[in-house]
Amino acid sequence: MAPSEITRAGILQAIAEHDRLGTDTFRETYGYRAAVTYVLTHEGKQYDSKAIAGVAHKFDFGTALKPSGLSGGAKAAVEWLRREGFTVSEPARSFRRRVGDVRPGRSRAGAALHRPVLLLWSLGQVVAGAPRMQPWSGIRDAVAPLLEKCAQVEDGVDAARYPFWALVRDGLWVVEHEDELTLTSLGRRPTVESLNRVDPGGGLREEDYELLRSHPDEVAEAAAGLILRYFYPLHEDLLEDFGLHDLLAGRWADALRPLLGETFKDRDAIWRSYGGQKMAGIGCLNDGILSVFSDDKGPYADGRIPDTNWIAYVGDGLSGDQTITDGNALMAVHQAQGKPLRYWHKPYGGQFSFETWAVIAQRRRRWGLGEDKKWRREFLWVLAPVPSPDPGTWPRDVMDALEVDRDVLHDDTNDYRPGDIDPDVRDTAESDEDAYRRLAAKAEANAKRRGERKKPTQADRYIRDPSARAAVIRRSKGSCENPDCDGHPKELTTAGLPILQVDHVDDLGKGGPDIPSNMIALCPNCHALKTYGQNRDKLRRTLKAVAERLHTEAVR
Repeated sequence: MAPSEITRAGILQAIAEHDRLGTDTFRETYGYRAAVTYVLTHEGKQYDSKAIAGVAHKFDFGTALKPSGLSGGAKAAVEWLRREGFTVSEPARSFRRRVGDVRPGRSRAGAALHRPVLLLWSLGQVVAGAPRMQPWSGIRDAVAPLLEKCAQVEDGVDAARYPFWALVRDGLWVVEHEDELTLTSLGRRPTVESLNRVDPGGGLREEDYELLRSHPDEVAEAAAGLILRYFYPLHEDLLEDFGLHDLLAGRWADALRPLLGETFKDRDAIWRSYGGQKMAGIGCLNDGILSVFSDDKGPYADGRIPDTNWIAYVGDGLSGDQTITDGNALMAVHQAQGKPLRYWHKPYGGQFSFETWAVIAQRRRRWGLGEDKKWRREFLWVLAPVPSPDPGTWPRDVMDALEVDRDVLHDDTNDYRPGDIDPDVRDTAESDEDAYRRLAAKAEANAKRRGERKKPTQADRYIRDPSARAAVIRRSKGSCENPDCDGHPKELTTAGLPILQVDHVDDLGKGGPDIPSNMIALCPNCHALKTYGQNRDKLRRTLKAVAERLHTEAVR
């Protein structure tokens, strides 16, 4: 599409069409998403620039362009719209997003918390009704001891100049008389001497200050987000130190948004309300707090762990071995710090909802099929739901799991091989009998080790040992092990494997061991009979005898 192809008249008709249909219907009708980088402003209203340009083509030439039909994408649309005299600009970042975008650098002691400290102090000043702009000398004297206490710096007076200047770049702060200040040789910040000599005023931007003064809930949300990200777990005197005690004491976690249970049609709708990434399964909303997203339609095999409400969440990366990068790196940090995250879930045919806060109770590495249908090592993050981000509300079993498994990786990939599950990649030099003995011995050793732990956790009780399951798969040779089975389905799974469910005869939740002699491979029909059938107790006794016999015969 050449720049000459749309006209001002066509653009105005597209705007009128948008106003008539409403934003959501307009986007759905023409296949566009919300603008990410540029918005068109016309008569005080804002519009998605790319969508308006594409729909303008309909009124000029009879056919609206789909997003893929806009050669040059959003930048080309901006060029066309501006050429016709329209104002197109990047959307203003909200105060919440600008605070969320603050990413402290790293030092040997950890995150450099200079900017979060000054931000929290500024929010306390808003609550106290202090003037927006205050002299450097006053800010320095107030913030220096907070930096020494909360950011572990040795010289708070010298350290205070960094956030005083750096928050300007973050779009959160203004400094008066900048032209009178002398910068250091590298030009990164003013010298302490010039700050002391000029004593310039500094403070939040005027529009932000007015917003916060008139909306205490915005202050509470921003402060709570900073606490969760950088001052967690919350120390008793921190709120008092920053002048936030009356606003947040005993209820800081309640100030965070979104609220539990909030529901959205899709990720795009979440992004429009709370920003953040629109596609990644692991990422932060615009408040900087980590969220993980699980969609029952895939491509990851996430789900609730049987007999518990804990969640098995597959790591980030569709193909190839997963590594501690990108989303997995964020998860590893949260596991090491015992920090909570938001868990979003979309059931089949449903909508995304903020289902629960959760903490990472355990990290495992297992074999899984990637999007390319090749076996790879992938992370399994075991998430324990918690009522809120406040550790004071967490169940005892969650605290026990964090105490035992914090920052630990359980690598199961050495206990079994992809070929133990998938015949297509199997080592034909090893018989099923030899493979079963190898896997059964490993499963029994793992069960013994778990039983010897001084404080077994819920993860120990309910996380299935993949080597035990692999052993039963090899033992079954791909067929249902119920001697009275009426017929195993011939159709294979989408991964090309037999449709088998490896089940415990004596349930794990009732103390049954996670070893092959207590496990049986069943087709879906027989599994349903074992679980729901009128004669399930009799069938369980039969299956128990079968599992023990098959195990004994296999290990001879």
